[in-house]
Amino acid sequence: CLSPQAVCCSDRQHCCPQGTTCDLTRSTCTSLGGSTPLAALPTAGEIKCDEETSCPDGNTCCRLSSGAWGCCPLEQAVCCPDHVHCCPQGYTCDPEGGSCLQEGGTSLPWVRKIPALPRGTQVTSRSVKCDDETSCPDGSTCCRLSLGTWGCCP
Repeated sequence: CLSPQAVCCSDRQHCCPQGTTCDLTRSTCTSLGGSTPLAALPTAGEIKCDEETSCPDGNTCCRLSSGAWGCCPLEQAVCCPDHVHCCPQGYTCDPEGGSCLQEGGTSLPWVRKIPALPRGTQVTSRSVKCDDETSCPDGSTCCRLSLGTWGCCP
């Protein structure tokens, strides 16, 4: 739960700020001062971009040219200033060459970002399944990252 010292609700899907109680019938967190909507727990394996959007685990949130969040299918990636591509950690974006450069001259093709998903979005039947716990958006490929976790190549 994102609130420090939060109260976990009995449904195991929501939480409330400290000093409030869960009212599951009204979907609120209540206190003497009033009530606020219940906060949904983030789905395991998602990277939170903001309160409303997330990316799959192993991705990095980067802004798209529209200002909306996009997902770079790399962990701790570098977001390129064109708002379309990203590079692995330790590389810099080379807009002229359309690549990722590392000190020492190593060059890799840069990666295109994909749109972020609404928070808590469940895996759809059109998702590409990597294993029993991980999936990638439709049209992408599951690829192992250097840490052994799954990444999504669009």
